Amino acid sequence: MIKRYLLTFAGLCLLIIAYLLTLLPLQIIRNDLAAETYLKALFVWGILVLFSFLPVVSILIKKIWFFHGTGRAVSEKQLRAILLAVNEMALPIRILKKGKRLVGQWRYDDPVWCEYMTAANVSTLYELRLKFRESTNTVLVSDHFRRVNFDLCPVRVKTGLLAVPRPLLGIKRNEKLGIEQYKKMKQFDFQYKPAEIKSPLLNTILAHGWNVQFTLF
Repeated sequence: MIKRYLLTFAGLCLLIIAYLLTLLPLQIIRNDLAAETYLKALFVWGILVLFSFLPVVSILIKKIWFFHGTGRAVSEKQLRAILLAVNEMALPIRILKKGKRLVGQWRYDDPVWCEYMTAANVSTLYELRLKFRESTNTVLVSDHFRRVNFDLCPVRVKTGLLAVPRPLLGIKRNEKLGIEQYKKMKQFDFQYKPAEIKSPLLNTILAHGWNVQFTLF
């Protein structure tokens, strides 16, 4: 895992250096340009960097943070059914169907669980978005966070409209740490940390032969 972190850091450093090198020609001819022209060119460069940075970083993460599944891959239908079985457990976690994706999140609007989350001082909601690519037996994974206000719990819970992507790189990989471990957990065992959703779901996916690929979006 440390190797992946080092590769990610090195990749980001190289990316920044590459962007700075693209600015070098403009700096070389700076004295030959009018101030207004130089500022316009610098503005265009900044816009190009701004709009290309996140897509490039996403590609970098996809390349480095790729985990191979173990054993024979089950069908997409079977894998979805296995993950959706979480909804049948007495847990503060649920799996929602959103279009073709599945989303793992907390049961923040449940009257019982929202009180537990209030007691745990939860201020942001974590969402694990799963996109399936059956042609390669790969699940694309992205981390998202949404603001939440439990002041009116259990009558009402206010959440932010936007779920902001924020990558949480890394996974504690262990076939024994899949969703089966949920059956052993009680309501007081949860600390409402992202890893309590992410690790069991991803370990379950890997244990059923599917690859996991991290991405920003």
